[in-house]
Amino acid sequence: MLIEKQLNKLNEKFYNYICAIEESLQKKELSDEFFLIDLKGFDNDIIKVLALSHPQGEFLRQTIAYLKITSFLYKIKKAVKSFIKKYDFKNDKIDALYQNSLSSITTLKLSVKGENIEDAYSTIISYEKIADEIYKELVIQIKNLNNIDEILLTLNIAKKLERISDSIKTIAKYLLFAKEGLDI
Repeated sequence: MLIEKQLNKLNEKFYNYICAIEESLQKKELSDEFFLIDLKGFDNDIIKVLALSHPQGEFLRQTIAYLKITSFLYKIKKAVKSFIKKYDFKNDKIDALYQNSLSSITTLKLSVKGENIEDAYSTIISYEKIADEIYKELVIQIKNLNNIDEILLTLNIAKKLERISDSIKTIAKYLLFAKEGLDI
């Protein structure tokens, strides 16, 4: 069926984007693949599927989910880029947020490839809750610092890493919606 082939292409492109983001985050450097992520093009591809294929039911849910996911993938890409460009100091809480973000995106990637988002969803929610707790601990920790520039930079980087987990949780919700039609 044509719509299934188009959705498989969207899924493969989405998976490749997640891989490129994960790789850049893992290596703490922006890869060539990272710069090739074209979310406007991805958005246009999704709209073409909607406009030209007239999907129904399950296919419409999946197409809409990809359309909604694009903005969150953009936020993750932007946060990863900012983290890599700005972070050059040692902080245990930032490192914990980084590891948590990396684990979260890896879990999402594996669930997309393995088509088991239901199993991964609870793990992704756990990562998001852990990120919130680490961020709260970091805010308490940096209150003792005197250098306002260091405080602002640390909070900025920490918030970006914390938001990666938030965005991944939202993407997972949309993937569940696509697969099962659950409320979003």
